[in-house]
Amino acid sequence: MIKFNKFNVTNGTDKAKVHYSLDNRFDGRACVTIYAKDYDRALGHIFFEEYINNTDTMTDYFDKGRVVLFADHPLYAAARARAEDVAAAWEAKQEARRASWNLAAA
Repeated sequence: MIKFNKFNVTNGTDKAKVHYSLDNRFDGRACVTIYAKDYDRALGHIFFEEYINNTDTMTDYFDKGRVVLFADHPLYAAARARAEDVAAAWEAKQEARRASWNLAAA
């Protein structure tokens, strides 16, 4: 069972530090993109089929890896719920920061 946490994704044995992105495709398809924060390929152990890594050592290009989940994927709803929670928490934090700057400027 895969669990989506705020800062990581785990399957019980492997844990990958991640960050989430919502609906970032140019074609407009709804998706959740999960980006690895480390080069350790732990996200690839959790999502073997969906894992994308475009590392090219010949040109010294190193990619941390990512997973894109679309609406037809069985884990999409859980990933989307977590990504929306993370985005809402980030927005609330930014709004509080802006409010404190406005109070300091007044």
